[in-house]
Amino acid sequence: MLEDRLEQVVGNASVGEFDGDEFGEGKCILYMYGPDAERLFVVIEPVLKSSPAAVGGYAIKRFGKAADSSAREVRVTW
Repeated sequence: MLEDRLEQVVGNASVGEFDGDEFGEGKCILYMYGPDAERLFVVIEPVLKSSPAAVGGYAIKRFGKAADSSAREVRVTW
């Protein structure tokens, strides 16, 4: 399962944590957090790109705390 693979690679690389998922309205949101959005994305990108479940998906790299409404966000599609 995609979630299991992401949790494993994030943990093995010590770049943050996989914090769960949310399903609804035909979408799935996967939550991951870490101190460096770029490093975290470098680790998860190959997993996402190789998963049929992630086809048509995108990631949002957030540069700041989850509660910070002014944190910069960058959307990455594949």
